[in-house]
Amino acid sequence: MFFRRKKKSDAVEVKAFFQGTACPLEQVNDETIANKLLGDGVAIEPEEGTLYAPVTGTITSIFDTKHAIGFELENGAEVLLHIGIDTVELEGKGFDLDVSVGDKVSAGDLMGKMDVDFIRSEGKQAISPIILTNVDDYKIEFLKTEDQVNIGEVLYKISKK
Repeated sequence: MFFRRKKKSDAVEVKAFFQGTACPLEQVNDETIANKLLGDGVAIEPEEGTLYAPVTGTITSIFDTKHAIGFELENGAEVLLHIGIDTVELEGKGFDLDVSVGDKVSAGDLMGKMDVDFIRSEGKQAISPIILTNVDDYKIEFLKTEDQVNIGEVLYKISKK
């Protein structure tokens, strides 16, 4: 009698990085994101601005304006956390990040804060998408794309195609 070992999944979890409400990218009020020109994923409308790492991986980029952070995951997938919509125009105001390019983070690590009230008072949206950018090589299994999410709750899993 032969026993087959279950193949170990290379799926990597992408978790809620803000406490708030999840929504599909199609509902984000930004054409580039809603039309998935950057990739696919989920967005969160934050209740407050404490920012946690959405993934375990290495920070590959942080825009000078602190509104976007790129990550490379252990399985080679690349994700982009875009903090707010049109927040690039704030030139870094309202953001306080405690991470740097090259840092290795674990999902759930504290990464900094976004001043949600300031962002909104400047006429910007606080909704923040987490996007798989190399969608040609990876696939997403969505687990939570709507309703209330808590820090660390799995939004989706990424695995190689």
